[in-house]
Amino acid sequence: MSYLIKIRFRKSFIILLAVLCLLASHSLFALSLSHVNHSPKYLDFDTTKAIKIRFTLDQPAMVTLAIFDDREIMIRQISSNLVLEKGEHFFLWHGKDQANRPVPAEAYRYTLTAENEREKVEYDVSDLTGGEYVDVSNIVWDKSTNVISYRLSKPARVNLRAGIANNGPLLAMLSDWLPRAYGKHQFKWDGYDNSKVLDLTQLETIEIYAQAFSLSDNTLLVGPPVQSIVDIENRHWRTIKRAPKKEIKKRMKGHHQQDRNKRGDFTVSVKLPDDLKKNDKGYPIVQETIPIRFMIKSGDQQRVINDRFEPILFIDGQYNTENEVGFFPMTWNLNPEKLTQGEHFLTVNLRGYDGHFGAASVWIDVQHPSKQVESEETTELKPLASESSEEKPAQKVTEQTTATSPVVAPKEK
Repeated sequence: MSYLIKIRFRKSFIILLAVLCLLASHSLFALSLSHVNHSPKYLDFDTTKAIKIRFTLDQPAMVTLAIFDDREIMIRQISSNLVLEKGEHFFLWHGKDQANRPVPAEAYRYTLTAENEREKVEYDVSDLTGGEYVDVSNIVWDKSTNVISYRLSKPARVNLRAGIANNGPLLAMLSDWLPRAYGKHQFKWDGYDNSKVLDLTQLETIEIYAQAFSLSDNTLLVGPPVQSIVDIENRHWRTIKRAPKKEIKKRMKGHHQQDRNKRGDFTVSVKLPDDLKKNDKGYPIVQETIPIRFMIKSGDQQRVINDRFEPILFIDGQYNTENEVGFFPMTWNLNPEKLTQGEHFLTVNLRGYDGHFGAASVWIDVQHPSKQVESEETTELKPLASESSEEKPAQKVTEQTTATSPVVAPKEK
């Protein structure tokens, strides 16, 4: 009996030893990419020739570097072409696309793929790093030079907006999620709102609102900094998109999770009746109730619908009315009787539930006729009738505007 037990024990031991040897062999010869890093972190064509991307191979393999833009479209691919030996290696990227053209200033991400006859491994931390809140500090607007400066604690995409303090309207988009390196930044701003009708340098109550989220560890920043993003077009190579490596639960206002084409603010405008007379500054003269038409850029309309939004009306920077369920096309019917005679500015804010905004303003000149007409002080918010859609019932909201003094008009240019 003891002899049989010894035989069985020896067989089990031999099997266990074989399994351990197999696992050790696999681990010993497993292909891996490690110690991946790059420098410099920022490429400026005037001062830097190339970015060096380093990595270490544990086994011989062919390696391919792929670089993607913010739309997750591959814009450059570099292959080793030959099997690289075990050890340290690097690629050089000179900031050019697959057609050997310098790429626009932007933030790009890279992946590395190693492959031999046994297996294939990939380095891609695009979805595993970044996306964290970044503090935007030391925000200063020097009105004498029209320069805005701020500091970032790490590389990030930055959103800057200007608006009237104490729950006033947003008026200007200054940086629509633009990529920036770590450290101090500054840029010039003309001081005007989105519609180029309000000179905000003449106001003492303007605040700069900032948000930022960190870039992933595999980000290649190309400069110099610009105030708008330019995509690489006229691609003559096959379109390859980067596949996400991690499914992330969607968060409200999670801008780092949003596609580039859905991340920015909306473009909106305000339109008054064309037949209104103008004063000597070109401002429409308002003497009776008029419709204020709220317009959304055609390319943004579907995104606005999907985002859901609230339209908000301000008069002279003061809250007037809003509708918690937005629809368009739409109008506000403005009754000027309770406004003081003189110039006033109207501002529309479009507030999306995912943290996107739209802002537009227009000046009016209120001139009361000599005959006073009694009228209920109300503002109507309703969709415009059109041939292609039926008019919905108007929603009446009690108007909260009181007589206010108009702000300073734009300086003559």
